[in-house]
Amino acid sequence: MHRREAKIFKTLIFTILISLSFFLSGMLNIVSATEFYPLVVYGGEPEGVAAAVAAAREGIDTLLLLKREAPGGLMTYGGLNFLDINQAPDGRSLNKGFFAEWHKAVGGNITFSIKKATEVFEEILQRESNITILRETSLLSVEKEDQSLKKIKIKHQGIEREIQAAYFIDASQDADLAVMAGAPYFKGGADIGLPERHMAATLVLHIDDVNWQELAKDARSNKFGPSYINKDNAWGFVRIGQLYEPADKNTRLRGLNIVLEEAGDVYINALLIFDFDPTDQESLQKAHERGRKEAEHVLTYLQENLAGFKKARLLDFPPELYVRESRHIVAEYQLQVGDLLNSRIPGDTIALAAYPLDYQASTPEYEGFVLFNPAIYGVPLRSLLPKGIDNIFVVGRSAGYSSLAAASSRVLPTGMAAGEAAGLVTSYLITEEIGVGDLLANEGLLKKIQDRLKITSDLGRYKNYIGQNIILQGQAPDKIFPPVFNTDSKREELLGHLEYLLSWGLLMGGYSNDFRLKEEISERDFAYIIIKALRQQKAPILYEWVPGGLESVSSKEALTRNQAAMLLLVATSRPIANLTSEDYYRKALEYDLIPEIISANIKEDRILNRAEAYVLISSFMQKYPLSAELKLYRGE
Repeated sequence: MHRREAKIFKTLIFTILISLSFFLSGMLNIVSATEFYPLVVYGGEPEGVAAAVAAAREGIDTLLLLKREAPGGLMTYGGLNFLDINQAPDGRSLNKGFFAEWHKAVGGNITFSIKKATEVFEEILQRESNITILRETSLLSVEKEDQSLKKIKIKHQGIEREIQAAYFIDASQDADLAVMAGAPYFKGGADIGLPERHMAATLVLHIDDVNWQELAKDARSNKFGPSYINKDNAWGFVRIGQLYEPADKNTRLRGLNIVLEEAGDVYINALLIFDFDPTDQESLQKAHERGRKEAEHVLTYLQENLAGFKKARLLDFPPELYVRESRHIVAEYQLQVGDLLNSRIPGDTIALAAYPLDYQASTPEYEGFVLFNPAIYGVPLRSLLPKGIDNIFVVGRSAGYSSLAAASSRVLPTGMAAGEAAGLVTSYLITEEIGVGDLLANEGLLKKIQDRLKITSDLGRYKNYIGQNIILQGQAPDKIFPPVFNTDSKREELLGHLEYLLSWGLLMGGYSNDFRLKEEISERDFAYIIIKALRQQKAPILYEWVPGGLESVSSKEALTRNQAAMLLLVATSRPIANLTSEDYYRKALEYDLIPEIISANIKEDRILNRAEAYVLISSFMQKYPLSAELKLYRGE
């Protein structure tokens, strides 16, 4: 027998034996022999495809596990076909590499065809010979040794399979693999004392027989607020959402984001759904059912109010909700609001981002908010590394971001960039035979990785923004800061206080980053911020009578220095009866409730501006220690 024939014969025998073992496993309901891959990517989300492709292109034998049949995750099964682009200060997209490759292939616009997106993911994957894909798999269990995940057990085509790997990349929406492996995490806004708060989910509506020409007339009339349309998408119509009265009070219609898939066939991202547990499949299924029922009412409403929808009809719904927030992994470094505020680029940056901190509505009564609009910031590799596990990377929206920072970093272009980076980093760890700690300590290798990810050129292009607080960028200090803060050191102190309050979501600057620092603030607003801060921080001085007391003694009048002192005394449950206005201030000084920057610069009672009020609140709140749990979640 010739050598080539012998090799073919051996391969054939090996294939038969493997097939036989799988067959017997299924017949006897036992686990197959353990398989090994250098890298396992769990999750067919766009982030997972990016990770698997990046590693495979470096020659790494990679196993990609899909929960469903097709790749694409939210795009394929959630109907998400509207991209939130990370735009640099000059308007360019910050995400190059795999995202740019995929984005170009689907048309290069902010909207795209869901069918085309799925096809492009499939085409890219099929070109990579180093990727093995298992579809419709379920994760059963994991096995750890010390701080490493050694193997996982999955079910595929009715057969349980054990898979061992050197590294794992968790690209699932909820970081399911990392959590099963014991990674610490928090849910919703637990890092700011609001564990039950999370952003609404959306059931994307699929509607046919929409007359695009008539819809263009609807948009240009601005009947429902500023509205815009081009050849394949329309947006705005804010008032149509505000005027709609839902049948299900735990749903709400917001402004319409409409994407034309093909002639007359559109997807609409607008129906918000509340009151569900984003990590519970039964709860998600019920929320999906509620959304489908509400969609009938939404269609009738659109038919009655927009000529373009007069003959429209509902088509099949995406099988999944577009869920924006669930878990947040506690990572080696928790990406903070201050990192975005100050345009920080850590040394281990593996992705650049700039999307606004756009926190969607969390209850039907609450509109949501934009905390501020960052210029540029870096996502560090450490934010992809769960604490306590040294061979898992988490690259989806549940990575190591604070709940407020995640309002920006959750968007898919950032996730795809993080996925690509994790795949590339893993290839270096495997080929160089080093650990993550060694890589993080190697500046030269980190720089090489940044070059490969096409980050370096942008760092040079936008160097004037890096390390700059967005409040200062492009503005003369005297235009934005009140007179008390007319020196660099005092402005720096004020910025520190603003960062602290922003990290708790206690103030916001919106898209324009206008914190209105020179404006007055009312006693009532000052009191409300203190109440909210005390509750979120679970401050030890928050007795049951404090909120009511603060509300009862505050008015809608402009806040003065002495009235601020009185409210701080009430917040600490100190008596104010029979005290004069000057007594309030004298007592507040005595109890160390007035920071030096205020006492040294405001010698007489007068109306305070917001900057001065914010310094008082921040200084006051920082006197009280946080619980160990809050410190863990906040990365402090």
